[in-house]
Amino acid sequence: MKQLGMQPRGMPRPGTSPPIDPESPISSTTDTVIARASPEAAATGFLISAVACLATALIIFTWHGAATAATAHPVDFAVFFVLTAALMLLAVDIYGKGSISVTGVTLLATGFTFGVGAGILAGVFAAAVHAVRRRSKPHKSVFNAASFAIAAGAGAAVYHALPHAGSPLEALVPGCAGGIAFWIVNIGLLNLVMSVSHGIGFRQFWNENFRWLTFHYLAFGPLAIACTIAYEKVGLIGLFAFALPPALLIVSVQQYIEKTRASVAEIERANDELRRSNADLTDLFEFAAGLAAQTHDSQQLAIYARKSLARLTGAHVDVTVGPEIRQGATPLASAGRVVGGLLIQGGDAERWERLREAIEPQLATALESTTLAEEVRKTHLETIAALSRSMEAKDNYIGGHTERVSDIAVGLAKRLGFSGPDLDAIEIGALMHDIGKIGIPESILHKPGPLDNDEWIVMKRHPVISELILSEIELSPVVLQIARSSHERMDGQGYPDGLEGDSIPMPARIVLVADAFDALTTDRPYRRARRPKAAIDEIVLNGGKQFCPLVVSALQALYRDEPQVLGEIGLTVIAS
Repeated sequence: MKQLGMQPRGMPRPGTSPPIDPESPISSTTDTVIARASPEAAATGFLISAVACLATALIIFTWHGAATAATAHPVDFAVFFVLTAALMLLAVDIYGKGSISVTGVTLLATGFTFGVGAGILAGVFAAAVHAVRRRSKPHKSVFNAASFAIAAGAGAAVYHALPHAGSPLEALVPGCAGGIAFWIVNIGLLNLVMSVSHGIGFRQFWNENFRWLTFHYLAFGPLAIACTIAYEKVGLIGLFAFALPPALLIVSVQQYIEKTRASVAEIERANDELRRSNADLTDLFEFAAGLAAQTHDSQQLAIYARKSLARLTGAHVDVTVGPEIRQGATPLASAGRVVGGLLIQGGDAERWERLREAIEPQLATALESTTLAEEVRKTHLETIAALSRSMEAKDNYIGGHTERVSDIAVGLAKRLGFSGPDLDAIEIGALMHDIGKIGIPESILHKPGPLDNDEWIVMKRHPVISELILSEIELSPVVLQIARSSHERMDGQGYPDGLEGDSIPMPARIVLVADAFDALTTDRPYRRARRPKAAIDEIVLNGGKQFCPLVVSALQALYRDEPQVLGEIGLTVIAS
């Protein structure tokens, strides 16, 4: 017999420990649903109320028949009820997942023998015994009483609706039909309420949780008709004779369960440990992958580690980079030197103890790799900057032009979403974008006035020369894009390829704006430097023609939020 008392999700399938609770009321699963404000909870409450109302109506409708049967055979009537209670009390707890019994046999036998009303009352009585035994909550008890009553009444009604007088063999078919009706109603109501409360399809929920009990239920009908016939032929002795074997079977199952309970508990503990280990392993893989993606920037790596470890442990986490660490922090050492510190405060200490032996070496190695990469990158950029400064001397620029262009380009690129290796490539490309001027005669580079047509033809070669020089080095394609295309214009009037609009690589558009801004704010032989605001105004004026509007907007935002990048002190608001 089934009641609303199962734990449908995350429970063993048949062959391990049964997930259902054939004799228990609504368990913690439904408690949670009822307590949670949701459409499923409202629908579940409505269904329970509807089932209770239907059962109440059936009790009122059949009360006279039940009272008549009890009056005619008071002792026998009471014995059937006592036997029902005894079988309910013998319900076997299945490893804390629910319980199972054969109370349905006596419920059906009561209905077959004394009528539909008696079967309904027996169902209510069985649910009451169960409620006392399990100390069930009211809403559980109400549903269980209603579902037992309706199921027992349905089974008895089907039996009495079919011809059953005559030989025992002729009564077998109505008895089996009554058992099937009992099964359909009892399981159907329970499955309906539970599937609605969990938002799962009716058929899917039945397949996952109740289908395996089919033969258990189909046996109730034949056993019930056997008890009924034995009572009619022999009396109460016959009833006990046929009710005893199922009861003994339940007792045997109970003894077996008790002997295997410790083993099952150990298996469950091992499964819990395995699930915990799998979760830890998955999180460790994700953490390691995240570290690998952040090795470009030590500060970003520290931020990632702090957020990830806080999520994994629920603790306050502090990660520092370098040999200076906070008091109380664990030193992160790699290759014999301290590369950072890790401080974990609060949270899930047990989980952190499981994870720390794997996480601390990973984090230390990642910090060391990032620090070394930053040192190499710094040396690399300093070498490139030195080479660029040698070009400035040839071009008569005031010192620092290439570094300023690089700083501005990086600031713009960050605002446009660039990061990691691409951001590095933009920085290098900005430093090297005019290296091709080494192939331009100094008479052209140093000419105080405007260039003539022939001189412009020569000057327009330098992006191609820049690309040619840099192509011999293993650099990012972004660097080569900047070298060749950072003098292209949005209107197609630039050089060397006359590209226009979106066909110009974004990194090249960024460097063009950065170069133009620094050129406008730097003294030249033919004009004085302009103030940053005036330079931006001119760039805005040429947005969409010479300069990319997106980059121009980024320049305005950079001037508003980080004016120091553009060489301006203080905050200046620019109207867009």
